[in-house]
Amino acid sequence: MVRPTVSRATWVLLHRWAGLTLALFLSIAGLTGMALAWEDTLESWTAPALLLAPEPTPGAPMLDPLDLRARALARHPGMTANFLPLTVEPGHALRLRMTWAPAPGTRQAHQAAPDWDELFIDPYTGRELGHRRWGDITQGSVNLLPFLYRLHYSLLLGTPGQLAMGIAALIWTLDCFIGFYLTLPVRPASARPGSASWWHRWKPSWKVRRRARGHKLTFDLHRAGGLWVWPVLLVLAWSSVSFNLPQVYAPVMALAGQKDERALLASLHRHAPAATPVMDFGTAARVGMRLALRGPTPPLADGTSWLWHVPTAGAYVYGFTTSGDIPDEGSGSRLAFDDRTGAALHFGTPDTTPAANRFTDWIVALHMARVFGWPWRVFMTVIGAAVTMLSVTGILLWARKRSARLRSANLHSPPQQRS
Repeated sequence: MVRPTVSRATWVLLHRWAGLTLALFLSIAGLTGMALAWEDTLESWTAPALLLAPEPTPGAPMLDPLDLRARALARHPGMTANFLPLTVEPGHALRLRMTWAPAPGTRQAHQAAPDWDELFIDPYTGRELGHRRWGDITQGSVNLLPFLYRLHYSLLLGTPGQLAMGIAALIWTLDCFIGFYLTLPVRPASARPGSASWWHRWKPSWKVRRRARGHKLTFDLHRAGGLWVWPVLLVLAWSSVSFNLPQVYAPVMALAGQKDERALLASLHRHAPAATPVMDFGTAARVGMRLALRGPTPPLADGTSWLWHVPTAGAYVYGFTTSGDIPDEGSGSRLAFDDRTGAALHFGTPDTTPAANRFTDWIVALHMARVFGWPWRVFMTVIGAAVTMLSVTGILLWARKRSARLRSANLHSPPQQRS
C-alpha cells in the first residue's frame, strides 16, 4: 500500500499562510527585540536618575539589601516586596518590585493603591531615588524599555496578548521546519549519470545572487537569510513558547524529562501548623545560604543571589550562583524551603537538574541575551533585524504572486467580467 504524502505545493501553501499570520507579530518582536538585547544599557540612558547610584568613593561598601527592604516597607506601609536581590551591582540602584497588600483592619486597607510598583534605592546611602509604575509609558522615558518589553511580550494587551504571542510562537516553531524543508532541493524524477549532487543542488539556497534585483533579490534574501540563521530562529521560536505558552511547552518538554518548577511551586503545601509564624526575610536569607552550602553544589563566594517569598506555596526560593551555572547569567541555581520551618523542599542545581531543564535554561538565556557579553547582544540585534526582514520579504513575495494570479485570472476571464 502506497502511503499518501503531502505535496511540496501544500507545504508551500502552509508556509505562505503561516508567514502571513506571523508577519505582524514577528515584525514587532524583531524590532523591539533589537532594543531589548541592550535593555540594561539603554535603561541607564533613559532612566539614569532611577537606575544609577554612583559610588561615593571607589570600593565604597553597600548597605545590606535586607535592611534597605525593611526600611522601604516601614516608609510605605501597606506595600510589600516578595522578591529581593541580595547582591547589587556597584554603581547601580537596588530595585524593588512592590505590591499593594495592606493587612486587613489597618488604615491602609481602606486606601487606594499607590500609582507605582517599582522602587529604586541608593545602596550606599539608603536614599530613595524614585519610583515608577513598570511599563506605564505615560510616565515618560523612564518607562520606555519596560514599555517595549510589554509590547514585545504581550502586544500591550495583557493576558490575551501574551496568549496571542504564544500561539504565534508555536506556529513559528512549526513553520521553522517547513521553511527549512522548502530550501532543500527537489528530488529528481529519475537519477541520471552525471547529474548534480544533492549538495550542489542545495547550494544555491545558501546564496544571494550577486546581481539579483527586484523579485530575485527578495526571494534570495528570504530563503538564504532564513537558512543561515535557522538554528537561532528555532531557539527564539521555541523559547518564546516557553515564555508565553507554558501549557504547551511543559507537557512537550516533560516527554524529554523536564521537571516543571512552576507546577512544583504550585503544588507545595505547608508542612507546619498555621500557628507557626512565617520567618522574616533576614532569617530566610540565612536559612537559604545554610541549605545552599550543604547542597550538592555549593555557591560561589563572589556569585549573585536573591530571595523570593511565595506565600501561596508556603515557601521561600533562594537563588544563588555555582560553578556549573550558565556563564554571565548568575543566580541560576535555586532551592525552595518551607517558609515556617526552613525544611528543604527542592534543589535546582546543575547536577540535580535534568538535561531538559538545562536545555530550557540555555535557550532562555540565549533569547534574552544574558550570555557571552556584548558580542551576543550585537548578534541578537542583527537577528532582530533579520526576523523583521524575513517577515517583510515574505509579504513582498506573497504580494507579487497574488498580483500575478489576479492578472492571469483577469486575462483569461470573459470580456464582460473584466468591465
